[in-house]
Amino acid sequence: MATNVRCKSRSPRTAKALATSPDIEHIPASRKKRPAPVTDDADEVRRRIEHLECVIATAPAEHMARRIATRDMLPPSEETMVHRKPAGRRRPMEARARARKRSMGLLVQSLMLALVIAGVAGWLNQRFHFLHQ
Repeated sequence: MATNVRCKSRSPRTAKALATSPDIEHIPASRKKRPAPVTDDADEVRRRIEHLECVIATAPAEHMARRIATRDMLPPSEETMVHRKPAGRRRPMEARARARKRSMGLLVQSLMLALVIAGVAGWLNQRFHFLHQ
């Protein structure tokens, strides 16, 4: 997961110090920011907001119409479907590690059970002599 990392500034001076410094005159005119007309931007933003509000308002109706239109359609035939690999083939490493750990635990449990059964059988043989040699 990506995290926010604070980067060290490349400039030793602050933006305020740079703005008030006399070196500002040496910046070429092409790099100086020109103020944009505010009224045009405000009208454009207002139009964009109205457009987005209309899109948001009509989205549920369009979604329902699309669902109704596609409800009676048949699913694509198997020849045209893209064959995907089975989901079991590609598992995350954590899931594989958990499965391996679980199987090793079951193996150890079964070996312990076999040892306990052999021990009990040996003790019973020693005690009651049911296996004669």
